[in-house]
Amino acid sequence: MANENRQQYLTCPFCTFGSNDIDSLERHVQHLHGSRQPDGQQHYDAASQLSDADLAQLLAFEEAGLPAELALPDRPNVPARGEIQAAESATNLQEPPSSSRVAKEDSWAQCVCGERVHFLELDAHSDMHAQESVSMDDADIPSSDVELWTPESTAERPLANISNSFSTNIPKSLRNYDQIRENTTPPRSEKRRGPSLKEIFLGTSAFPKRKSAISAASTKLGQTKQLGRSELGPFAHEQQMPKWLRRMLERGAKVTIVHRYGPDGTLTRVETVANETPNLVPVLSRLSQLDRTVERAFYCSPQVLHVCKMLGEGGFCGYRNIQMLVSYIQATDANGAENFRGRLPSILRLQDMIENAWDLGFNASGREETGGIKFTRKFIGTPEAHALFSSLDIPCESTGYSTTKEVEGFETMLCAVCEYFDDDSTKDSVDKVVLTDKPPIYFQHRGHSQTIVGVEQRLNGAVNLVVFDPMFHLSPALKKLAFSRCTTFRCAQPEKLLKAHRRDERYLESYKDFELFRLKMGQP
Repeated sequence: MANENRQQYLTCPFCTFGSNDIDSLERHVQHLHGSRQPDGQQHYDAASQLSDADLAQLLAFEEAGLPAELALPDRPNVPARGEIQAAESATNLQEPPSSSRVAKEDSWAQCVCGERVHFLELDAHSDMHAQESVSMDDADIPSSDVELWTPESTAERPLANISNSFSTNIPKSLRNYDQIRENTTPPRSEKRRGPSLKEIFLGTSAFPKRKSAISAASTKLGQTKQLGRSELGPFAHEQQMPKWLRRMLERGAKVTIVHRYGPDGTLTRVETVANETPNLVPVLSRLSQLDRTVERAFYCSPQVLHVCKMLGEGGFCGYRNIQMLVSYIQATDANGAENFRGRLPSILRLQDMIENAWDLGFNASGREETGGIKFTRKFIGTPEAHALFSSLDIPCESTGYSTTKEVEGFETMLCAVCEYFDDDSTKDSVDKVVLTDKPPIYFQHRGHSQTIVGVEQRLNGAVNLVVFDPMFHLSPALKKLAFSRCTTFRCAQPEKLLKAHRRDERYLESYKDFELFRLKMGQP
């Protein structure tokens, strides 16, 4: 029994308080590390107000087992180790675990950023926060390479010419020379397309790397059962979100409008939204080009916006991913663009659109499964995205990938992503990095969703996704590069900037089931 208790013993992510009882731990986090202001707005403790650098320092000290007050001695309100309330004393620590309690796998803790994070993802979540503070100096990017964009500079560096900045040299290891017959070997001066990304990932039919993934079948998603906390998140049974949060979502992110004079003397209106960043796909593709550990990489359309959450909004990642898909539709004037004129639809607007899709009979069982989502913080996923876009006559498809005795779910999912980006439209390209005109992919696993904007094949044989994760904010370095619209910058350590956007096999193998939702642009 002692060993069992020790395995189930959980600790607070902000201080040293611990308990075998998850309910007790959640009460501790809410009471000690969060309170309510008179107007009803939830106010997180002082740690939530830290700068990116202070937050990274605090997380580093906590991971090393050092007191938080040593990391930030001038902030007395940062929770100190051993700081617990009398009502949560020894009785809670000594309470034996009960079989009726929620298991650790279904438990959530509140991060200092305001997000409720699954306990199994706390370490990765903390590590990602550390990536938010990477600067230009950290990545060794010459400041002379990056100039802030103005309308006058567009004629000199048009986005459409980004492909000119990439080399067309392809590593010999990709050309698969040992499978080319001697009498068909092309002249040395002729460029030749190597095997597809899918073939590199799976191997050849004669020498398969992942034999089980070749024959594994994906499954179209269907409606299943009534959902709970593991699918809908910590607010699965919430009837209404707090009033302060609803007001914040109604206001939306801060919009900044600047007027500048163009080369012809006309006044140009430049509008930026605080949680939206354009031109990030070209920046990441340039970093893949500079990274010597990357053998080949494929990216989606450079027109896609990066959209992240606002400070303190919580877990609305599913809606943010839908917004990123919508940004592609808007920028490319793709099928359905007439439904999204103006700015991106807000979270509250998307909730209305999903509920309306259910009313029209699209994935209508979603309402019964979720209990309704309007004005709530319940997580949404690919079924809700599928219902929304289908109701607008936008061709789309959802596919699930599960781990079986024969194959890992992440392998069949990665195989599908490789095939999506490297298909007939790119078969003639020999560039190391290929920018396509494809939409991004909505990517879902347990408890979280992200947007896939690319895939990389590494020299060591590994494959990793490149994602926009709406849970985290961009580092200052990536922000500056994106807004500069520079596609020829140098970077001595591109991996430092790419780390926040890479999801490698080590990350993926922690999950058993995956879902991909994609727009089928140009298809019936």
